[in-house]
Amino acid sequence: MTTLPFGSWPSPLSPRDLTAATRALDEVRVDGPDTYWLEGRPWEGGRVVLMRHVGATGAVEDVVGEGINVRSRVHEYGGGAYAVRSGEVVVATLPDLRVHVVTDAGELRPITPEGGFRYGGLVLGDGFALAVREDHSGDDEPVNTLVRLSLDGDNADGGRILWEGSDFVGRAALSADGAEVAVVTWDHPNMPWDTTTLRRAALTPEGGSLDWRIVEGRPDVSVGQPKFSDDGTLWFVSDDSGWWNLKKDSGSGIEVVHSVDADFMQPQWALGMSDYAFLSDGRVLVHWWAEGVGKLGVLDPSDGTLLDVQNDGVQFDHLHAAGDEIALRSGSLSAMPVITRGPVNGPQTTIRRSRDEGLDPAYASTAQPWTWTNSGGQEVHGVFLPPTHPQATGPEGELPPLLVFVHGGPTARTEAGLHLARAFWTTRGFAVLDVNHSGSTGHGRAYRDRLLGQWGVIDIDDIVTGARSLADAGEVDGDRLAIRGGSAGGYSVLRALTTSDAFAAGTSYFGVADLEGLATDTHKFESRYLDRIVGPYPEAKDVYVERSPVHHADAVHGAVLLLQGGIDEVVPQAQAEAMAAGMRAAGGDVDLVLYPDEGHGFRSASAIEDSLTRELAFYGRVLGFTPSPD
Repeated sequence: MTTLPFGSWPSPLSPRDLTAATRALDEVRVDGPDTYWLEGRPWEGGRVVLMRHVGATGAVEDVVGEGINVRSRVHEYGGGAYAVRSGEVVVATLPDLRVHVVTDAGELRPITPEGGFRYGGLVLGDGFALAVREDHSGDDEPVNTLVRLSLDGDNADGGRILWEGSDFVGRAALSADGAEVAVVTWDHPNMPWDTTTLRRAALTPEGGSLDWRIVEGRPDVSVGQPKFSDDGTLWFVSDDSGWWNLKKDSGSGIEVVHSVDADFMQPQWALGMSDYAFLSDGRVLVHWWAEGVGKLGVLDPSDGTLLDVQNDGVQFDHLHAAGDEIALRSGSLSAMPVITRGPVNGPQTTIRRSRDEGLDPAYASTAQPWTWTNSGGQEVHGVFLPPTHPQATGPEGELPPLLVFVHGGPTARTEAGLHLARAFWTTRGFAVLDVNHSGSTGHGRAYRDRLLGQWGVIDIDDIVTGARSLADAGEVDGDRLAIRGGSAGGYSVLRALTTSDAFAAGTSYFGVADLEGLATDTHKFESRYLDRIVGPYPEAKDVYVERSPVHHADAVHGAVLLLQGGIDEVVPQAQAEAMAAGMRAAGGDVDLVLYPDEGHGFRSASAIEDSLTRELAFYGRVLGFTPSPD
């Protein structure tokens, strides 16, 4: 065992290792014996590829040709960029923003026109597809509708409108016989985890206007992920109890399938999410969160029993089923996310890994649930990972530096599974606290609603008290605390540095510096997000100014690294530039790095590798260590 300063341990993970062979696995689907998924490839400039595992042969193959980027930009965050049914496949692609039928040869036949339409949330029927359409052709904000697309025509009108009149539309559900459709809608200023409405209607053969009936729709109730079971019953998730639990509508009334103090759904940021699946015997595959980790189980609606599926995973999503088999994405404390398929109570076969070569378990820090009390006496949750290395240790009497991770959203959550983004730091001698601050999901509606009117206040208190709780417990060096985050997490970084003296350094990835700018110059999906978590604008203008780090650049405590994409439509480049200019004018320690071809979330290997290299060197300079030359 070699004694080395914390931060300078030789790591098996270089910045390049986080991109060179790491696939982003997303949107698992099943079609009979075959399994499909989307695969993001940083080494191809972030291109997203549609993949298939052929059940009959075990072959893994690209479904679309080289260079095809299968992505949706509806709501900017996209989702549902493909659908498959009985071997037929449709995809939405960039940069043309069109929907295509994939031919047997893997070529694309467009079925939507060129122009100002975007499509996502694709669902296949018999000879048609349902899609969320976003019309950008007007001068006002984009118009969202649910449309029906013929698979045989060119849909020159952009598709026949089935639903219109709401600000937003979610991915539709189609009954097995194609006779009924259901969809979730919502309006400004709500986000899909605030107040939504679930509707269902008979789907007429000609696909014209439908007679919609409201199934569920009450103020401050979030409904999501409608699905029809084979008998025509409409299932969905609702948080009217304070937790996202499963309910169903058989046409004669709504029933609560299972009531428990746990969330069975994630916040619906994208249009392709699936958090439960119907098994052939009438039971339902579900996942939820308990004691800081994800759980996988089978729910029997006949008696309400919920049985754990014996699995070493701690995070689960993209749940699907075909017959007696299930397919999903899962991750464990020692292994990165994989896609598996197999019998629900039998051995699961891994059909795709995030990386062909995983991290040696000896280097994997075991995530531990960490709970503390904020200044208001409320419990706050996160995940703590101590520095871990089989051949290196820190100097006697020295405590490791702490790097606090803040997730985006801010309505999101961090998971306990192995993530190379955290292992990159723990293998170098950093301790990591990944915070699920007030407003995060997985802890019920009341925990989520703590953030209402309090973004930039209670979450910052949670973050600061969390970091200090580890210092008080003797786990980390209280004089060497650093913080990093992206998007909303980047805002938390800047806000924490301007309102407290807890952190010596902070890195903001495309973070919000000006709340007014976010409220007035961002995309439609989040354009009213701040109404609920900050206040209505411009009525609450003073609050926006007070909580905007750009107006307090002279109060920054610690050094700041700003990393920003040049084509970011969510948080424009101007915000990072204004923050850097303000700090420089005040004599602050700030470095701004722009990546001209990156948007909101870096996708290319070059940007990811460069940003990590700079971030590591930045902490070395500020916290006083020399990074290993690995």
